[in-house]
Amino acid sequence: MTQLPRLLFFAFLAGLVACGSKDPADAKADAPAADEEESTVKPRALVTVGTVQTDTLTDVLRLSAVSAFPAKDALRATTTGYVLAPTPVVGQQVRAGQTVFTIQTKESKTLHLDKLTGDPRLKFSGIIPIKSARSGILATVDKLAGDYVQDGEQLGLTYDKSRFGFVLDVPVTQLRYVHTGQSCRIFLPDGRVLSGRVAEVLPTADVSIQTQRYTIRPLGAVPDLPENLTVQVELDRTAPHLAKTLPRGAVLTDETQAEFWVMKLLNDSTAVKVPVTVGTQEKDHIEIKQPRFSSRDRILVSGNFGLDDTAAVKVTRPAAAEPE
Repeated sequence: MTQLPRLLFFAFLAGLVACGSKDPADAKADAPAADEEESTVKPRALVTVGTVQTDTLTDVLRLSAVSAFPAKDALRATTTGYVLAPTPVVGQQVRAGQTVFTIQTKESKTLHLDKLTGDPRLKFSGIIPIKSARSGILATVDKLAGDYVQDGEQLGLTYDKSRFGFVLDVPVTQLRYVHTGQSCRIFLPDGRVLSGRVAEVLPTADVSIQTQRYTIRPLGAVPDLPENLTVQVELDRTAPHLAKTLPRGAVLTDETQAEFWVMKLLNDSTAVKVPVTVGTQEKDHIEIKQPRFSSRDRILVSGNFGLDDTAAVKVTRPAAAEPE
């Protein structure tokens, strides 16, 4: 009987030890709720902000054009005979009245009349110069030295430099913005910009792509440009006007560019999505027609891409310049 109370005492102690110990897995399950909240907190996006500005904008129509020499002059033989050396080369510039080809008649070549001497007033040498009627660039050389040609046969072709211009195909949906005599700007591939005007309209339209063809004439001094050079032409669709604008990076859009929006700050740490209606779009700025933002509204300029509505953000500011 004396051992029974002792056994009960040891059993009671063992139960107390078991109740005090916990499994590591159970300890993790009982972690404070604050740790779970910290793990679900999303980092705030680093953004920069700006405000709407008032700028002078002009709505422009940008289209591609191709350089062309619409007028070409054919150099033709005026008699039957042989082409003499030297012959010109393609790309050579010629002046008005310049001798481009020389032909010796077959009678002169047979009788060697060009080597006979006599009265210089007698025109019996048989050497016929073929001169260019206008200044231009030699586009083709169809006959070489020694070739036999018939009267009226084409010897070469020259581009008329005075008629140099650009061919512009305008979609029929934009025809109301283009008219003859209208000023335009011509952007060359090397960065140079030429002034031009719409010179002529051709009375035909392309059936497949529905475009109307115009010719553009450059104004002032024109550099030597080849034919079939692709350039960009800008025409003003509206007169210059004052408009509220935002930097292009502030305006976001969907894949089809059917919807536009900006991210506006509600406070120092929260930005919301605001749909906008855009107008004229220039290289660096976009006109905002609706809604009317005030100068106090802060709009995200960078760091805004991919943000959800009501996003947590952190506004960054450029570091102050250090004194030298």
